[in-house]
Amino acid sequence: MAPPVKQPEKLRIGFIHPDLGIGGAERLVVDAAVSLQNLGHEVVMFTSRHDPKRCFEETRDGTLKVHVLGSSLPRTFTKKYPLTIIFSILRSLLLSFLLVMSIMWPEPSSFFNPLAPLKHFDVFIIDQQSISIPFLKLFTGTRILFYCHFPDKLLSGGWELDIDKKSDSTDETKQLMQRSTGKSGVSLLKRIYRYPIDKLEEFTTGQADIVLSNSKFTSRIYARAFPSLAKRPPRVVYPCIDINAYQPPSASNQKGKGKAKSDPEIELISSERPTFISFNRFEAKKNVALAIKAFAKLRDDALIPDDEFENLRMVLGGGYDKDEIDNKETLASLQKLCGELHLRHHTISSSSTDRSIEPPLENTQILFILNFSNNQRTHLLTSENTRGLLYTPSNEHFGIVPIEAMSCGLPVLAVNSGGPTETIIDFKQSPEVGTGLLVSPNEDEWSKSLAFLYNLSTDDREQISKSARNRVENQFSLNTLGKELELACRDAYAKGDIHQSIGDIFIWVSAALIAVSAVGIAFVVFVINDHEAYTLNI
Repeated sequence: MAPPVKQPEKLRIGFIHPDLGIGGAERLVVDAAVSLQNLGHEVVMFTSRHDPKRCFEETRDGTLKVHVLGSSLPRTFTKKYPLTIIFSILRSLLLSFLLVMSIMWPEPSSFFNPLAPLKHFDVFIIDQQSISIPFLKLFTGTRILFYCHFPDKLLSGGWELDIDKKSDSTDETKQLMQRSTGKSGVSLLKRIYRYPIDKLEEFTTGQADIVLSNSKFTSRIYARAFPSLAKRPPRVVYPCIDINAYQPPSASNQKGKGKAKSDPEIELISSERPTFISFNRFEAKKNVALAIKAFAKLRDDALIPDDEFENLRMVLGGGYDKDEIDNKETLASLQKLCGELHLRHHTISSSSTDRSIEPPLENTQILFILNFSNNQRTHLLTSENTRGLLYTPSNEHFGIVPIEAMSCGLPVLAVNSGGPTETIIDFKQSPEVGTGLLVSPNEDEWSKSLAFLYNLSTDDREQISKSARNRVENQFSLNTLGKELELACRDAYAKGDIHQSIGDIFIWVSAALIAVSAVGIAFVVFVINDHEAYTLNI
């Protein structure tokens, strides 16, 4: 038995993420890196895309060290034939190749080793794209953690997920996923196209030394999506947040209530009107239309008085990439929906304070904010006028936004499936510890739930606020995330350098071959001697 690997006091950890934009996965990666860095570990991030105008503050203000590699390859082939996953794989492989060369190839730096000399890493943490795992392990000998947000094969379309949030039975797991039929399904050509990619994802994911997932829901989906890996379930490490990052400036500046409003980018979105908010990337699968339809039904179904509805507004904010067709089409469809429902809407296309940006009218009912800033996010989450947060995706893998809202004491209305069922406690079922509402994705039910949140008594609102803050502090704080990731990193590091393991395998194989050869030689010698003795006797 090999002796235990001596652990260094502090680890050198490399994060590899395809696109450091604005989204739930990116928020997790940034928080994970910061949490490990806060524990004293050396953290370096690698990505093939990092736009300073569309990223989280920690990746551009020097908090985290970020290197961009592999950006020279395009992200798609053509508009008609994007082949997005193919080019994502190619960009990931190019990033890994340049990273490996920068570690192995000495100075001076060049196109092939742009970061040379780059010190060896103790552990790599990779997420979203697993294709580079075998390559990195073989050439660097570094152990690898893979964080599974959700199997990519299920994000490619053509799959239907159906899950009972309270069931963990084997029968239920078998029904978690199935191929869509009819118009929502995929063509035979796409299935053929995806088959080798999906198998490659399963194989390369299995090469990770430790696999983590963001929820029990994702772990069950993972076992079904990757049958060969089902006996090695991921370790659940919930995404967490830096609670201090969601406190308004006034929290640390005496009674500086006017300080936030003096910020031009906050003045742009601030209002004294009662407000509901919803944060998601502008993607069709996020189903933000559900929030808009439910909002309109407050008026149409007379769930609140007309004058109060006229004074109510909803803010829809999130990551937006003008180069992503899905983002452009989703925003356009939501704006069109507002028009059809006779809702006054306005769009702020940047968090910039440029005077050319037209501020929303005071009577705007739906405000779209594209790529909101941290200050804008915090202001909306902590404003005394915000009545609740709406989280619309179904079967969401985890959902970091509800955690952000609960950390600020906001009640959350979410769909009753996927990750949110593990983070939100339904107030109607458990009023003593409830943090929000879990409701089917039906606009009638959602509109009634919106009215319920709007009319919450002061005592109930304070009870939800207290329960929500306590839940986040106890289970989803950045300190918790850092400790769990550190443990996983040390478990991976304890496996030793992969090259030593490979060397041990070669030694044992060589020893076996020598033994076999020795037995073979002995057998041949015996046969020859026996033959000679037989000949002499004759």
